[in-house]
Amino acid sequence: DAVSDITCGMKCPRLFAALFFTAMWSPGFSEEVPKVGEPIAAGDIRADTGVYGVVIYYAPKPRADTKATAKELARQFLPHAEFSDANLTLKAPYVGFEEEQAPLKNYLVPTASYFKHAGRGLTDADIEAFQKTECATQIVMVVPKADVWSSGRKFTELVLAFAEKTGGYVWDSATRECFSREAWKERRLVPWAEEGVTDVSRQMTIHLYRSSDTTSYLRAVTLGMEKFALPDVVIEQLIGSDNRPAGNLINFVCQTFAENPIVKDGAKEQFKLESLQAEGMRTKMVESLEKGAHRETTLALLNGRRDEGDPENRLIEISFRHGSGASADERRDSVLSYLWGKRDAIVEVKHSDEIKQASARAKKRLVQIRADYEKGLEPGSRLLVKSPFARDDEGQEWMWVEVMRWPAGESLDGVLQNDPFYIRALKAGARVKVKVADIFDFILYKADGTSEGNETGKLIEQQGGARQEM
Repeated sequence: DAVSDITCGMKCPRLFAALFFTAMWSPGFSEEVPKVGEPIAAGDIRADTGVYGVVIYYAPKPRADTKATAKELARQFLPHAEFSDANLTLKAPYVGFEEEQAPLKNYLVPTASYFKHAGRGLTDADIEAFQKTECATQIVMVVPKADVWSSGRKFTELVLAFAEKTGGYVWDSATRECFSREAWKERRLVPWAEEGVTDVSRQMTIHLYRSSDTTSYLRAVTLGMEKFALPDVVIEQLIGSDNRPAGNLINFVCQTFAENPIVKDGAKEQFKLESLQAEGMRTKMVESLEKGAHRETTLALLNGRRDEGDPENRLIEISFRHGSGASADERRDSVLSYLWGKRDAIVEVKHSDEIKQASARAKKRLVQIRADYEKGLEPGSRLLVKSPFARDDEGQEWMWVEVMRWPAGESLDGVLQNDPFYIRALKAGARVKVKVADIFDFILYKADGTSEGNETGKLIEQQGGARQEM
């Protein structure tokens, strides 16, 4: 499990007005507007500068003079960078300071409910306390692309020291998360190596959400890559079951960009797991591999489409067009399975009375679950049903389907999760219709990491029928 924090159900809200220092940032891209959906140009994908920014809140007053403290710490940690508290056009590297007194307009404190998803190490008492902050302090750092790693770690140290001296809570403007001082140290500073390129999955986050009320697909986008003068990464069309492999893929691609920002061919770029220099990430990913993993993949890198709330940064879309299959879902599944491998098996089963009774209970429970599904499951949840499919010879093969649409009527729409053993015309990722009356069991994966259902699966395991790995 090498996935960085994935915030489910969030549409990346932009909570602040443009920061005046970062608003002057010149990213160094071509003035020509890239065409969305076309492969990115070969070459260095970095901007000219990396941008780090935090906002500090208090409970309710800072314990020290904020400007004097920031200036002193900038001199200590970043002596080569100019310090400024004026709205001036500066040349990187520089540290910018700005403060707003309550009532806050540009640096509004998010509502308490927001921190359910974006709070790190915060107690309810912490959140209530800084809701009453009497000022907000913004500190930014802009550095040339060659210095994003060494200066970035120093800035992270500076922020911790500032928060400790002033008693503040740290809002990461890039990832839109708020940290206690302890969490900032443990999650941002401690994992950052003293030298070289760090594990970027520990410094950014991924937001996963439905881009509109009319689709069941999910969109995943990173926040935080602007710190490293790198583009953020987006996948436009995912299903809930892709959460883990797609999150790992995003981390893999972002780390590859960090270690080697030169793209050879945006239309057909190769990524190899063994090429990763970040040993911790590489080891975790290798340990999570399933049977049939090839440890490499070929992706198309496209100019990304901007959605409301996306980071104010260049976007690169990961495209699965080089996967095999007739549909986008099949191609995505084939790429993810080829890279990470897949656990699948076929088990011969006798439907005993006990299994039939468990199936009847599952069908009864599904009537209640359907009502919840109509209202909308909690973000981060997904529903799978087990359904029979006619084999090419005779009999039926039972497979799992992730539910995508469940309209009123006798059937529902979903995405097949298994590669069938006895059906040549179907493959994992296929869009299928399932008769509700034929559903044998279900699994409801919940946002808190627990699950419900699959009682028949447990009984089948106990039955110990002949099992064949696929």
